[in-house]
Amino acid sequence: MEENKTFTTVDDLIKQAEEQYTQFIKDGKYKDLLLSMSNLNCYSITNQLLILSQLPTARCVNGMKVWNYNHRNIIKGQKAIKIIAPLIEKRKEEILDADGNVVDTKEVEIVGYKVSYVFDISQTEGCELYEFKCDELTAVENFDTIKEALERTARGYSFEYKPLEESVDGYCDYENKQIVIKDGMPHEKTLTTLIHEIGHALAEERVRVNFKGLTPKEQRQIREIEAESIALVVSNRLGLHTADFNMAYITTWSDGDIEKFKDNINVVRSVSYQILSSVEPAVQNALREKEKGVEKAEENTQEATQVEEQASNQQTEETAEIEAVNEP
Repeated sequence: MEENKTFTTVDDLIKQAEEQYTQFIKDGKYKDLLLSMSNLNCYSITNQLLILSQLPTARCVNGMKVWNYNHRNIIKGQKAIKIIAPLIEKRKEEILDADGNVVDTKEVEIVGYKVSYVFDISQTEGCELYEFKCDELTAVENFDTIKEALERTARGYSFEYKPLEESVDGYCDYENKQIVIKDGMPHEKTLTTLIHEIGHALAEERVRVNFKGLTPKEQRQIREIEAESIALVVSNRLGLHTADFNMAYITTWSDGDIEKFKDNINVVRSVSYQILSSVEPAVQNALREKEKGVEKAEENTQEATQVEEQASNQQTEETAEIEAVNEP
């Protein structure tokens, strides 16, 4: 008789993540996975699925040591989220000569995996923690900053903004390394289209072993799903409109197609992370500069007010002195 397991193994978590992935797609929750990817992008797809299966509302996840370092504590009674973490051990290995004698030693790394435990920010309390926040208004106000940061991610590509056919918002020319965007669109539409086309460019740089055996039509379909998925992840992080992104058609795929697409989701995750790693710092710096500008303006206003008050007080004193002299 098999004993009841009282602990979770790495294999258990891998199986759980695989089941969760298939269920997410079949239940039409692929878009939900992408939306959560905006906040959990530093974790692998497997760990993102594990996090979401245990705490669907998770948005900022770290281990206890990281939370403690940031002066936050785990709220009593909160249950840890189980994920998979790399296990690296360094050991000494003997080097033998032809006769089997030890002539030297070398340090080798033994890599494996272990079950690790993390907590979402909602499970912690303590000092305020900076979280990147960007809404549609912030994105539009910092349009040029975001646009330039996006363009920097697609190295080797040139960008052109010009009139295009009514049905075309933009395109990516892989052969000539050029991305063309329709000129004159609203700022938000320009940004989402630019992210989509940059997604095409960066995804194409990835190794495409998962395209083997697919027809040209199937490859085009996969490329389009990848680019749209990348655009959704990045746009959501930047607070841009995402309601028009429709991923429902993926629910009609067979189990085999769903399993094959998992490699493409890893491409979506890595490309999104690459783009956000450029855009987020640029937005943060722009917001800091604006804050400094506001603070400087307030200081100047205070200084001007003080000067006016001093001048007014001096004038009052001088008037009083004149009146005193003129008194009989």
